[in-house]
Amino acid sequence: MLDKTYENKYFFVVNPSAGDSEAELEWINILEVINKNSLDFDYTIIKFNGHTEKIVSEQIKNGHRNFIVVGGDGTLNEVINAVCKQNEVSTKEISLGIIQMGKNNDWAKYYGFDKDYQKAIDRFKQKNTKLQDVGLVRYKDEDKIKDAYFLNVAGMCLDGAVVKATNEMKVRGKRSWFHFMFNLIKRIINYKPWYLKIQINDEVIEGKILSINIGNGKYSGGGMQQTPDAIIDDGWLDVTIYENMSKFKMAVNIKKLYDGTLGKANEVKMYKTKKFSIESEQEIVGETDGETISSTTYDISIIPSAVKVFV
Repeated sequence: MLDKTYENKYFFVVNPSAGDSEAELEWINILEVINKNSLDFDYTIIKFNGHTEKIVSEQIKNGHRNFIVVGGDGTLNEVINAVCKQNEVSTKEISLGIIQMGKNNDWAKYYGFDKDYQKAIDRFKQKNTKLQDVGLVRYKDEDKIKDAYFLNVAGMCLDGAVVKATNEMKVRGKRSWFHFMFNLIKRIINYKPWYLKIQINDEVIEGKILSINIGNGKYSGGGMQQTPDAIIDDGWLDVTIYENMSKFKMAVNIKKLYDGTLGKANEVKMYKTKKFSIESEQEIVGETDGETISSTTYDISIIPSAVKVFV
């Protein structure tokens, strides 16, 4: 049973590096709005990689159920992984919200949230929530089976390689949309397709694959629509598989990644599924909401109505 002390209390997870350190600069202004609205809250400032999952797991044990991210998709990803990996309470008892930092907030874009702090606080206070699905990627890492959860999107092959390179640039302080596009174009020029075996619904696809995008939500990469028909609470994953295509055709079709029409290309196949699997003899680079993973086998599925969201 939920301790009434925490029923109307909020826990803010502040990632100071989010949005090119925008969160660190803006936190004092956000605090002013929080206090003006007499919100009952605790908070933590994230200090190191893995800190978010550790803190959220501890606070769930302490009784917190309402978690607000001051950051972006990456911080949200760490929170949902903590929520889904703990055994203290049902994930459906947890509510998530966001005060978004930076520009590339694809999860927030799906819901139509803007960056107005007061509007965000109003959402939290009004307690209007809806259940949304969560994606699960199960993979093998050094003979151990691991789980990676995602609120919005996951990707494999070229998608994963671009995210991995972008994350490495972020470590060096290069975090802009320009750097993401630089990595995308560079990987298109230098790519070598992966030879995969994919089992999806009643179909087996075997051959050279350029990229795979798995959508619970519809936006990725700062507004790309690789799964334009995805609905975040319908109990299905939308999967877009890019078979091998010429580099010229890839380059001229980049714009279509953003308007949701790339699915019309002959080399692109789109599916709705509850689960599917990928395997290869070579390591497949993947990503879940921008967090890099790697394996030769993946089992991907959807967990319907898994967590509540402040809307």
